[in-house]
Amino acid sequence: MKDTQLYSQILGIQKPWKVTSVNVSLADDEVEVHVQHGSGKLKCPKCGQVCPGYDKRPRRWRHLDTCQLKTVLVADVPRVECNEHGVVTVDVPWAEPGSGFTALFEALVIDWLKTAAVSAVAERLRLNWNAVDGIMQRAVRRGLSRREALAPKRLSVDETAYRKGHDY
Repeated sequence: MKDTQLYSQILGIQKPWKVTSVNVSLADDEVEVHVQHGSGKLKCPKCGQVCPGYDKRPRRWRHLDTCQLKTVLVADVPRVECNEHGVVTVDVPWAEPGSGFTALFEALVIDWLKTAAVSAVAERLRLNWNAVDGIMQRAVRRGLSRREALAPKRLSVDETAYRKGHDY
């Protein structure tokens, strides 16, 4: 099995994306996995309309370590020119928009944060405090967006405060 096939399976990369090369740098303790968008229709991530390609932007995402080597996904992510939304970047299946980490890496960080402090997680995963905090903030936003807004069934009022003139 070729290294590109191995990483395609490990990362779950599917068409139209494909792993084109894998570079190991022992000096940097890093594995770079290069991913490319194949030929196919590009859709606006906001409305789903098929749009013409505009250009590509280089991006990097930290992934789970491979044999104690920091693994980084590298891709030139296409941008499309949508009639309704203008020029927008196509979503990648392995990461949330605007994140520099894959979804699996963010899940690992969140699991660690359940039992350890931010600084301990940052040290263990070779990140800075702000990176771990950003992952935590995105996880909180995702969780809050899934919550249903519930109307209160009962409302309790403090009688003492009410008598003092507080208006509820």
